[in-house]
Amino acid sequence: MKRFLFLLFSFLFCSILCPGCGQSISSNQSMRTVQDDTGYLLYLPHHPSRIVSLTYGTDEILLGLVDTSRVTALSKYAGNRDISFVTEEEATAVGRKANLNAESIMALKPDLVIASTAVSSQLVSLLRQSGVPVYVSLVAANWNEMEEKVRGVAKAVHEEEAGESMVQDMEDKRAALEKKLSAIGPSDERCALGLSFRGILGKKGTLFSEVLAMAHVKDGAARYDVPKGTNAYLSLEILPEIDPDVILLPVWKVKAGDDEKEFAREIMENPAYREVKAVKNGRLIPFPEKCKYVMSQHITDAMEASARAVYPELFEDAE
Repeated sequence: MKRFLFLLFSFLFCSILCPGCGQSISSNQSMRTVQDDTGYLLYLPHHPSRIVSLTYGTDEILLGLVDTSRVTALSKYAGNRDISFVTEEEATAVGRKANLNAESIMALKPDLVIASTAVSSQLVSLLRQSGVPVYVSLVAANWNEMEEKVRGVAKAVHEEEAGESMVQDMEDKRAALEKKLSAIGPSDERCALGLSFRGILGKKGTLFSEVLAMAHVKDGAARYDVPKGTNAYLSLEILPEIDPDVILLPVWKVKAGDDEKEFAREIMENPAYREVKAVKNGRLIPFPEKCKYVMSQHITDAMEASARAVYPELFEDAE
C-alpha cells in the first residue's frame, strides 16, 4: 500500500510540474527528453511551435534554425541593430517581445522557453515550477563553447541537422577569413581596445577577447585579469598604458546621455590621451555592441568586423 501511494503521489506531482508527464502513453510518445547546457533534464515536444527566447544570443541562433512562425516572442533587444543581429523585419514578423517576468511569459503559453545562464535562476525556477519547459544555454567564452551553444539550441528545437549546418557555416567563414588574414604575422598585429560608455571591455577570458585574437588583433585589455563572475569594466585611465593602435567606440545607447560623438570628442580632447597612437592617428572607429557582445553563430561576423576595423587595407579589393 505504501508503495502504491508513493507511485500515485509521484504521478500526480509529475502531472503538475512536467509537461507531458500526465498524458497517456500514446500521447507521451510525442515528447522527448533533452538535457540543457546546465545538465537539467526537461521534456519537450518533438516540434516546439510556440517558442519564446529571452536573450539576444538565443534569438539569433533560434531564427537561424526555425521559421518565424514557430517563434512566439523574442528578447527585448530583437531588432535593435546596435546590439542584435536580428533584423527589424524578423522582429516584426515574430511580433512580440518577452518581458523577464514569469506571469507575462506564461501568458504567451510557450511550449519551449530558451534562456541562458545570464537569465535569473529564480525566473527559470518559477517557470519550471509552473510547468513551462525552459532550456538554459551557456554563455560562451570561446569558439568551442559557441559551437556547443549552437548545437544545444538546435537540439532543443529538434533541428539538429540545421544546427550542424550552422556550425559548418561558422567554420567555413572562419577558414575563409583566416586565409585573408594569414599574411599578418604576430609582429605585425595591431592592438585594439573595445570601449563601452562605462569603460574598457574585452578582458582576458572573454569571448570578445577571443574574437579579436581570431581576427589577428591584439586585445589591449587581455593583459588584465578580472575576478571570475564579474562584468566590471576597466577604467579609461589606463588607456595611455595600453596605447592601442585602434579604439573601437561604443554605439549602443544604454542610458540617457549616451552620445558616441561626444564620447569620441572627450577622448580626442583629453590631454592625458594625447600621445595614445589611436588618438594621434585618428583611429577611433564606431563599432556596434552586437560585435563586442556577440553570443551566437554571428561570431564570424564579429571577427570580420573586427578585422575590417583594424586592417581596412586588406578589404579594399573586396569593396
